[in-house]
Amino acid sequence: MHKITVIISVAITLLVLAGVHFSGLYYSDSGLHDSRRISIKVMPGATFNQVQEDLVDKGIITRPNVFRWAAWLTRRETKIHTGRYLFRQGESVSSVLGKLVSGAVDYTRVMIPEGLMVTEIASVLLRELEVDSAAVVEAAGDSAFIANLGIAAPSLEGYLFPDTYMFEWPLEPRDALKRIVHRFYRVYGASVGALPDSLDMTMNEIVTLASIIQAEAVYNSEMPRISAVYHNRLRENWRLEADPTVAYALGGRKRRLWYKDLKVKSPYNTYRVRGLPPGAICNPGRAALAAAAAPMPGSLEYYFVADGKGRHKFSKTYYEHLKAKHLIRYGPVPAEMKQKSYYEASGMEEKVAEKKEDSGNHPAGAGDGSDSEGDGSGEDETDSD
Repeated sequence: MHKITVIISVAITLLVLAGVHFSGLYYSDSGLHDSRRISIKVMPGATFNQVQEDLVDKGIITRPNVFRWAAWLTRRETKIHTGRYLFRQGESVSSVLGKLVSGAVDYTRVMIPEGLMVTEIASVLLRELEVDSAAVVEAAGDSAFIANLGIAAPSLEGYLFPDTYMFEWPLEPRDALKRIVHRFYRVYGASVGALPDSLDMTMNEIVTLASIIQAEAVYNSEMPRISAVYHNRLRENWRLEADPTVAYALGGRKRRLWYKDLKVKSPYNTYRVRGLPPGAICNPGRAALAAAAAPMPGSLEYYFVADGKGRHKFSKTYYEHLKAKHLIRYGPVPAEMKQKSYYEASGMEEKVAEKKEDSGNHPAGAGDGSDSEGDGSGEDETDSD
């Protein structure tokens, strides 16, 4: 009997010592807390052995047997979450296993700048999170998906709010778009929904106009004034003649436009179609949305031209617009030059007559490249930046 008691005591002692040793190995952390983090991806459907093998290959755990036994004893080998994790080399088995089981994934900071198109946002998501960019573009044009988000527009262009987002990996394309659109709704409600309802415009019309303002303006301070120009033109049923809409109709590539480009047949070409395009041409920020809904009050301006320094010269009449262009290009207009002689000197007299006959409203557009002074060959450049 005494012998059995001794054997049991020795066994218990050994078990305790083994437990203490195992516990030491389980909690031992030999990694430096300020060392470089190593990224590990747990793919959907990955097995425990695959995850362990990756952790060993990257040098994160050096005691795979302890890792495996710890997971088995605590019944956690089947509870590892999919995602991207950051670990330190030599991090304790306890910490590594705890992160994997609790789903303490690493989030990626994704910044979406103002004025990007859907295709450009898709490229950002591909670069930062390996999201299928083609699937993003496809979803952004899916009418059923768009309708489910409560949007009455041809696509999600304009509704993907520019901001900084924290996304986890892996990320489904439609989940990403939903989160970005929900952010748009919050901002729109705060920046536009709180304004007095003095404009007879739908949300899509405001977003569309905001996108044009975003594409035209460099400085937020000019946005309400640019908005007023377009509101004035819309009120008079003039064509907006905004160069960024032509660029969008041509595929969105930002380049210098030629006068032949202004003839492209598209509902987005505001040189050919009156009123607003059917949808946005980029994704505007908060300032552009607010400016579209609240243009500068009391404005009588119908034109603006870029001054080459990021700002614009605004004019009430076409003659003033021509003088502003001349000033930017060549310097001050001679004081003795009258309106008629100025038209003649700039070769505009015949063009003005042609434009009046063609447009039925006014001889020129609002934006940088709107007053097409080419020779009719279609090879002249516009004045857009």
